[in-house]
Amino acid sequence: MVTRVTEAMVYDALRKVIDPELRHNIVELGFIQEMDIVDDYVHLDIQLTTPYCPYAENIVAEIKRAVEGVQGVKRVEVERACMKED
Repeated sequence: MVTRVTEAMVYDALRKVIDPELRHNIVELGFIQEMDIVDDYVHLDIQLTTPYCPYAENIVAEIKRAVEGVQGVKRVEVERACMKED
């Protein structure tokens, strides 16, 4: 039986990804802007706090690792942007 991947499963995994500077999980910080799930594929649009975030690559790698650990997920793509200042 194939496990159907749900947003709840992905968000549970993403709550384990902690921003090293802000020391909170990326879900709580509002980094996840959009999520698309098609069968075993997950696409995430995320927004980091600054374009110069020194941890950006690490955060993206941790996101991929966390989501790849969700049962039923075979492929993950993460697109990133930065929050705009008003």
